[in-house]
Amino acid sequence: MVDYIKINAKAGKGGKGSVSFQTSRSRKKGPPDGGDGGDGGNVYLEVSKDLSTLLPYRYKKNFSAGDGKNGGKNNRKGAMGEDTYLPVPAGCRVSDQKGTLMADLTKVGEKVLVAKGGRGGRGNGHIKMSDQRSKIKDRESSLWEWFEEGEKGQEIYLTLELKLLADVGLIGLPNSGKSTLLSKLTSATPEIGNYPFTTIVPNLGVMTHKGRELVIADVPGLIEGASQGKGLGDLFLRHIERTKLLVHLVSAESENPKENIDTVNYELAAYSRNLMDVVQIYVLTKIDTIDEKELKNKANRLQKNGIKVIPISSETGEGLDKLKDEIISKSK
Repeated sequence: MVDYIKINAKAGKGGKGSVSFQTSRSRKKGPPDGGDGGDGGNVYLEVSKDLSTLLPYRYKKNFSAGDGKNGGKNNRKGAMGEDTYLPVPAGCRVSDQKGTLMADLTKVGEKVLVAKGGRGGRGNGHIKMSDQRSKIKDRESSLWEWFEEGEKGQEIYLTLELKLLADVGLIGLPNSGKSTLLSKLTSATPEIGNYPFTTIVPNLGVMTHKGRELVIADVPGLIEGASQGKGLGDLFLRHIERTKLLVHLVSAESENPKENIDTVNYELAAYSRNLMDVVQIYVLTKIDTIDEKELKNKANRLQKNGIKVIPISSETGEGLDKLKDEIISKSK
C-alpha cells in the first residue's frame, strides 16, 4: 500500500502584458491599448471516490498547471492558464516542506489550493495620457512601449500522508489472528497464514451488525520497537490514529498474554500518547487451540491485572457474537 509520498507542485506563470496602439486611417499610432496577460493556473488537491491509496504518485512526482496567455490588442486580456487538479484518497493529510499541516482531506469532493498561479502582467493600455493626445509622434513612441512580465507561479514541495478512515482498528502482535478475525467480522478477504507478517498492508472491511455499519481496519502486526520503525515500522501506526475504538488481540497460544499486551501498548504510547486515550477491547483469540483449564487460568491472570478479555475462536465462531455486541456498544 502506498500511503506516504512526496511530490512537487508548480503553478502556472502569468502571461505578459501587451504593447499595442490604436490605429486608424487618419493616424498611424494612437493611444496605447495593450491588454493584460492572463493569470497562471492553480494546482489543487481534491478527494476522489475512485482512489484508496497514493499509488498514482509513486513514480510521477512533478506536477504543474498551465501558464497564462499574453495580452492582446484592444485591451484584450490573455486567457487564464489551465488549473491542475490532483486526485487523492479520503484520509489524505497534506503538509509543506517544513512539515506544517496544510489540509486534512476526509470527504469526497473536498479540495485545497496548494500552489497559486502567478498574476498576469499589465499591458500598456494602463498608461494614462495626461494631455489626452489621440496621436503619438514617432519620437515619443518608446515612452508608451511599457508592459509588465507575468509573475511566476508558486512552487511547493508537498508530503502526502494517508491515514485510513476506519471506525475500529484491530491491533496486536504478528500472528495474533487479526486477518482471520477481520474475515469473520466483515466481507473482507485478507491474506491469511500461520506465520508472522502475513498482513503487510492494512486491510479494510465493513461490519454490519444490529443495524449499524462500522469500517474495521486490520493493521499489520506490531513488534517491539515498531514506533521507531522496526519490523513493519511506524508506517502503519498512522492508520489507527483516526479510529474511535481499538480491538486488541492476543493469542491464547502465547505463554505470557499480559506481556504481549504491554508490548503493543508501549509501542502505541511511544508513537502517540493520544492513542492511549482510545477505548480498547481486549480479545483472547485462538481459544480452540488450548484446553478449558488453560483458558480459564490465562483469563483469570489477565483479570487480576485489570484486563478483562473476551475469549473467541475465529475458527469455530465461539464468542464472535459477543465481540460484535461489544464493538457496537463501545463505538457509540
